[in-house]
Amino acid sequence: MSDKSDEILIAAVARNVSTVLSLPSAGMFRNHKSRFVCGIEGGILVEAPADDRALIAELVRDQTPCVVSFRSGAYKVSFATPIRRAEPSWWLNNETVVNALLLEFPAKITASQKRSDYRVEIPPHTDISVRIWRLARHEDLKIEPPPEREVTAEVLDASTGGVGVKLIGSEGQKPKICTEDRLRIVLTFNGEGLILEGRMRAPSVLPEGHTIITGIQFKVLEDNLEGRKTKARLLRIVGDLQRAELRMSKLGVKKSA
Repeated sequence: MSDKSDEILIAAVARNVSTVLSLPSAGMFRNHKSRFVCGIEGGILVEAPADDRALIAELVRDQTPCVVSFRSGAYKVSFATPIRRAEPSWWLNNETVVNALLLEFPAKITASQKRSDYRVEIPPHTDISVRIWRLARHEDLKIEPPPEREVTAEVLDASTGGVGVKLIGSEGQKPKICTEDRLRIVLTFNGEGLILEGRMRAPSVLPEGHTIITGIQFKVLEDNLEGRKTKARLLRIVGDLQRAELRMSKLGVKKSA
């Protein structure tokens, strides 16, 4: 995956992605928040920590590799490489000056894909629905809020981590909901309702008209009896949807648009 890893790193440098810069010291690492600045001389500039100047000078002198890690989409990326030299007072843009470190472009880059919940598109004629309400911070999840706080929703796909939804506003207006809202979700499958808490993800596409297509991320369930029961029911729902999807695939039935 070396070519792909190189591409991921080059793109991250161009976007000035945030990183963690880990400097080895006495058999341990000192971790610092940093970011990519730019690529020069076949190497990579990163923002230097405000402190640890003596350690950095030692690492430059001995050419001891440091470790850089960052996230890019579905990937967690890391590499080890030595520091060529310090670059003080580097102009990041027309307004910002940073102290930087010039790193060797790494010979080896590790890019591992983050595990994610498998999302199942809802097969046609499936008895599944979702209802969503906005909740106050300390409001009881089990009590249904007033009707005016319900957000009309259609479920598009489902996983153990959340659901994809189309949120529908009323009277031509966009739905009254934002990513900061605490949400009460009732996922009903084959007549059996499951109450969950969650939050709306930021939409990946611009809303059109009075609808928003986005995802609802479920809150991590507590490791107690109630939480384990809820997780088991959620796993059963997703498992049934996966089996339905597999049957459709074997029969050559196309998914709904």
